[in-house]
Amino acid sequence: MTIIMVIILCFLGNWQVERLNWKLDLTQKLETRYDLPPVPIPATVKDTDAWLYRHVSVSGRFLHMREMPLYSIGPTGRPGYDLFTPLLISGDNGAGKYVIVNRGWVPENLKEQVSRPETIKSGQVHVTGVLRKSWARERFAPENDPVHNLWFFGDIKAMSEAQHMTDVFPMFLYADKSLTDGEYPIGGRTRLKLINNHLDYAMTWYGLAIVLVIIYLIFSLQKVRRSEEHF
Repeated sequence: MTIIMVIILCFLGNWQVERLNWKLDLTQKLETRYDLPPVPIPATVKDTDAWLYRHVSVSGRFLHMREMPLYSIGPTGRPGYDLFTPLLISGDNGAGKYVIVNRGWVPENLKEQVSRPETIKSGQVHVTGVLRKSWARERFAPENDPVHNLWFFGDIKAMSEAQHMTDVFPMFLYADKSLTDGEYPIGGRTRLKLINNHLDYAMTWYGLAIVLVIIYLIFSLQKVRRSEEHF
């Protein structure tokens, strides 16, 4: 039984080492992609993973009446909101009629537009930023409430439906910097940092295997000694 458990623990350790190498390779690929110069937003995206963290640029007009504040923690640890605003794309480049842009973060007291008129950018704008995907609700996060325009995780499909928009680009665009001259919103909210705990997990499994072997040897030696004393 001990041998079987050691084999299982070593297998789990090896699996985590494989995951570690995969994560390191993925991080390197994303960092290389992130550092590439911006390109025009693509006409079509069949594989969103291939465009993740890619810098793109697009021109259009913000639809501020459809702004969707998403609860988040700001750069200094203060609670506030990221302003997700649909951009009506100019021209006919086939990229989709709209793209939802994260214009940046504002503190809680500036959630309502009436408290920050300087953040309302009218007319034609040119946005450069990083493409990001929708993400799932975290375990203890509240559910999104589209009826009251309360958002806690980014869901392009739900946001598009809430604003009655079709032909929406399948990824978010996180603006590189603020598009206004004021202090808010704070743009550049993308930080390329992937969680990588696989080495810790691997060491845990290998450590348990070593401990199990040591315990087995101790009990085996004690058993031998008792047998010798008996004779």
